[in-house]
Amino acid sequence: MSKQVYSYAVLQYRHDVWVGEALNIGVLLSCEAKRFLKFKSRTGQGRIASAYPDLEFGALRDAVKALGRRFERLATKSGFLVPSGAAADIGRKVLVPDDSSLSWGVSGTGLADDPEEALEKVYARFVGRYDQATGREARTDEMVFETVKKKLEIAELYQRVRPHVVKSQFAEISFDHAIENGVWHVIQPLSFDSADEDRMLDKAARWAGRLQSISGCEGKVRPYFVTGRPSESRLVPHYKKMVEFLRSSPMEPVVMDESHSGELVAAIAKNLT
Repeated sequence: MSKQVYSYAVLQYRHDVWVGEALNIGVLLSCEAKRFLKFKSRTGQGRIASAYPDLEFGALRDAVKALGRRFERLATKSGFLVPSGAAADIGRKVLVPDDSSLSWGVSGTGLADDPEEALEKVYARFVGRYDQATGREARTDEMVFETVKKKLEIAELYQRVRPHVVKSQFAEISFDHAIENGVWHVIQPLSFDSADEDRMLDKAARWAGRLQSISGCEGKVRPYFVTGRPSESRLVPHYKKMVEFLRSSPMEPVVMDESHSGELVAAIAKNLT
C-alpha cells in the first residue's frame, strides 16, 4: 500500500484560560487521499481529573463528544467526501478560536499507509502517553501475546509462526503471528488494558472492520483473537462486551481471554497436521 500524506491537530483543554496552562485531550486527523477524517479523544477522567479536582467533568465530556459528532457528520457528508485542507484548518472551522477552555494546539503532517493507525500513533504520542503517568503502564498487544507464545512453544508450534499479509480486493491486513497449513491461521493479540470504554470500543470496532475488509478470504484464513483484560475492575464488564462483539465479527473468529491461551493453542493445533 502506498503512503499518503496526512495532517493532524491536537485538541487542548485549558482549565484557566488566563493562566495559559493546557492539557492535550484529543487529536483530529485528515487524509484527503484516503477520504479519511476522524477525531479521537479521551473521555475517561484520569490525569485531567487529577490535575483539576474542581473540574465539572460531565460538562467537558459532553462538549468533547459533541465536537466528535460534528466531525463524524463532516466525514460522512456528501458520500464521504472529506473537507479539503489541513486538519488544523478543518478543526478551526468547527471549533472557532476564542477564549473558551477548548482550543487547537500543535499541528503537523506525516506519511502513512493506514490513516487509522496513524491516528492511533499520533494520539499515543500527544495524549495517551500521559495517561500512564498515574503509575500503571498499560500492557501492549505483544505483552498479551507472550502468554500464547509460551503455549505455542510447549506445543512445539512456535517455530512455524511467521508474519503474513492477508490480501483481498478491499484491503491488505498484516498479521505478525500466523501458521500456514493449507489455511492461514492468523493470531492477533488485543490488549484492552485501556483507560476508558471508548478506547476499548474503538479497538474492537477497528479489528471487526478489518475482518470485514478481508471476509472474501474466508476458507483461506482462520482468525484467532487472544484478548487481555483491563487492570481496572470497573472496566471488566465492558471488556466482556467487547469479547462478545469480536465473536460476532465477520469470519467467525475464535476469541479467547489470555487466561485460556492453552485452549486457543489447542484449537489451532486441532486444525494442523
